[in-house]
Amino acid sequence: MSAPKPVRHVGICGIGQMGAAASVSFKRAGYSVLLWARNASKLAAVEPNLIEIETWMDEHMGSPPRDGGSLQCVTQLDSLDEQADLVMDCIAEELDQKVDLFSRMPRSIERGAIFITTTSGLSITEMGRRSGTEHLLAGTHFWNPPHLMPLVEVIRGERTPAEIVDRVCDVIESIGKIPVRVNRDVPGFIGNRLLHAMWREAIHLVQEGIATPEDIDLVARLTFGLRMPAVGPLENMDLVGLDLIHKIHQYLLADLADDHEPLAALSELVSRGDLGMDHDQGFYDWRNRDANELVERRDLQIVRQLEFLRERVGL
Repeated sequence: MSAPKPVRHVGICGIGQMGAAASVSFKRAGYSVLLWARNASKLAAVEPNLIEIETWMDEHMGSPPRDGGSLQCVTQLDSLDEQADLVMDCIAEELDQKVDLFSRMPRSIERGAIFITTTSGLSITEMGRRSGTEHLLAGTHFWNPPHLMPLVEVIRGERTPAEIVDRVCDVIESIGKIPVRVNRDVPGFIGNRLLHAMWREAIHLVQEGIATPEDIDLVARLTFGLRMPAVGPLENMDLVGLDLIHKIHQYLLADLADDHEPLAALSELVSRGDLGMDHDQGFYDWRNRDANELVERRDLQIVRQLEFLRERVGL
């Protein structure tokens, strides 16, 4: 059996936050990147965004460790299909659209290109089965902001060969990220299952009038949020002592939210059109809040945390 063709040409589909950041990351790692989007006018206007991301990374994270690659915007999906050794889906979080995209890439499928999808929770197994890529496809859940967050969940579908998962992990490492293998294709993978369990409880606390959104966020930020970059939840349980955790669970778990549908407080906001920052109102009133300043503060804090982890933990 011949060795698999090395990945040199990366085809990225989609130019939203994920696609733009991934394009820059792969280019900085030395790959030849082909960037495609359905909307040709938006594709033609994406260059300033790409420059802004790379400039920010140079200023706050240093220059790339090797000579950069290249980045070319292509208006025809056929161009990407003809050249890509790895096809990366960064389009809308809609299963039918992703299936249709992969189904339109017969040449890549025929020559055994690697397919990866940046879904945050859709079924890798179903996506691969319906698109004919199940023997080539793995999930790669990047986290926002994708150019800064160091970890990528690599999800194995039911029919994903082990060698595809291995090769995807190698590619993820080559762009300076840390791959974590998700061995079973479950909704939400690892991170979003943890995150949405916490979000459900936070909404429940608001809904029951137990605390305000401001105070709930403050508790999260200034308690377990401070230690989590250095100590994960299972490590922390071992530090506390599992006998104590067991005792607490005997009375606490029964009182936690266990809703299997969106909570009423969330549904009411959505029905009113109070959808968050872009609509001026969500759990917070965003008319007098500077979202750009909040995002900048978030990104700089991530950089500081990464510096700490590299120095103290050897990340």
